[in-house]
Amino acid sequence: MNNGIKFVFLAYLLFGTILVGDYGLSMDEPVQRKHGIVAFEYVNDLFGFYPDLPNLTVEHLPGYDHRDYGMLFQMVAYGLELTMGIDNTRDIFRLRHLMVFVLFWAASWVFYWILYSRFNSVPLALAGVLMLVLSPRIFGNSMYNPKDIPLLCWFVFAFYTHIRFMDGKDRYGPVLHGLACALAIGSRVVGVVWPVLSLGYLLCHLIIQRSSKAEVMLYVKRTTFYLLFLLVFTFTLWPVLWEDPIGGFLHSFNSMKQFRWYAEMLYLGNMVRSTELPWHYIPVLISVTTPLTILLVILSGLFVMFSNVWKYKQKLFIQTNLGQDTVALGAALIPLLAVVLFGSVLYNGWRHLYFIYPFLVYLGVLGIDTLINVFRRKRSNVMVKVFAVGLLGMATWDVGNTVYFLIKYHPHQSVYFNFLAGDVEKNFERDYYGVSYKEGLSRLLERYPEKNIRIYSMDFIGRINTMVFPKQDAERLEFVDSPKDAEFFFTLFTFRSKQEYQKYIQNDYPYNQPIDFAIRVKGYRTLQVYRLGLP
Repeated sequence: MNNGIKFVFLAYLLFGTILVGDYGLSMDEPVQRKHGIVAFEYVNDLFGFYPDLPNLTVEHLPGYDHRDYGMLFQMVAYGLELTMGIDNTRDIFRLRHLMVFVLFWAASWVFYWILYSRFNSVPLALAGVLMLVLSPRIFGNSMYNPKDIPLLCWFVFAFYTHIRFMDGKDRYGPVLHGLACALAIGSRVVGVVWPVLSLGYLLCHLIIQRSSKAEVMLYVKRTTFYLLFLLVFTFTLWPVLWEDPIGGFLHSFNSMKQFRWYAEMLYLGNMVRSTELPWHYIPVLISVTTPLTILLVILSGLFVMFSNVWKYKQKLFIQTNLGQDTVALGAALIPLLAVVLFGSVLYNGWRHLYFIYPFLVYLGVLGIDTLINVFRRKRSNVMVKVFAVGLLGMATWDVGNTVYFLIKYHPHQSVYFNFLAGDVEKNFERDYYGVSYKEGLSRLLERYPEKNIRIYSMDFIGRINTMVFPKQDAERLEFVDSPKDAEFFFTLFTFRSKQEYQKYIQNDYPYNQPIDFAIRVKGYRTLQVYRLGLP
């Protein structure tokens, strides 16, 4: 890696560490911290790392209701919190945000090496990293999301170590791939796609190539080591398996296949139940929340890849670059197809599938590389030159708009929509994670600096966001259980039933009260505050 690229990554690291403090708490963060505490206390009770540490919960991990969640990241975060002696919620969650970002930063570095090794081009590798990092939804979530971003990172590491595993001369490949796959599986059971991809690809490679006995024996040995390390690492890093490995795994698999969340969401202008989502839910949400240039690049890459599948067929499992592309295609499409076939419960947009995004970007870089090669072969054609210039101009304009959005609407990048979304307020939920509560509460504190403020909201995210404020400010924010007792009403416009949605549409109380202020992104509201009484 040349010095210029190192500087880019170093600048990104420093930039990100500064920005993480600007983001509010997402709805999952306190409960994810609790998962980590439950797991940490279970391990600590067994091994006594902190013999004098009192337990904060009465939960026992093997019987914990939420034991299907991967808890390694959460457990390490809690361990760091204890080691550093952090005793206030503001710094606790700032540390967790920083951990999420640094992990994502490391994954972006690894992603650069994956692209560079495949395309042997610094500009293409850097373009891929920029598409990953600058996609607004991913950018925003990389600063705080404690579930979906770590899984994305483990998938990137698994792809990198898969490449090393397939290199018969890399002695550490089986160990590293076993570790990376274990981290992915322990984060969410969908990580099992990696052993399936790696072993399936290897089997096809050996059969189609008609490998010699020596080569077969080499890979049998490497595969045996890989499976051994996979089992050991998965068992070791996933404490829920320690007492009942098979039962614990099956419980997590069945739970994630059909998750226990039953509510309704606003999708394409209608309230749809999480258990009855149309097949196009994920493709549509990816399409309307990804910058258009990146979306077109991804589509071009998918077209190239499907063309290669048709053209090369069995050679896909023999030629190194084609094989790597095939695995990336599998990592992107297999989870997506599984969600559709299993009818999995999804909610809050497509964040549960953020882990496929690096592979879509990888295929997008393949599309760019193919287009560049076509332009080079036909560079004497005037129409090709005009098309290339127009394409480059459009991409430059869209990238500029995306960077402008990231800066202007910081820290609300996670509610990005492109123009394909149409009327965003009518068609889609926006800030379902509630990160904008921090800014909303800050504005209220500034507007009314001399008094306690009584607030009503239909979700709990406002309450948890008081944990990011200094104690004297947090004590002024009093959340009440009824609008009759409140001075202000906060809404994120996330409705969990048709009745709630109709109440808003019909402008019933408290939606018919005077508006104090609203937070807007590109014109659509992410949070609105109503005055219910004179402050």
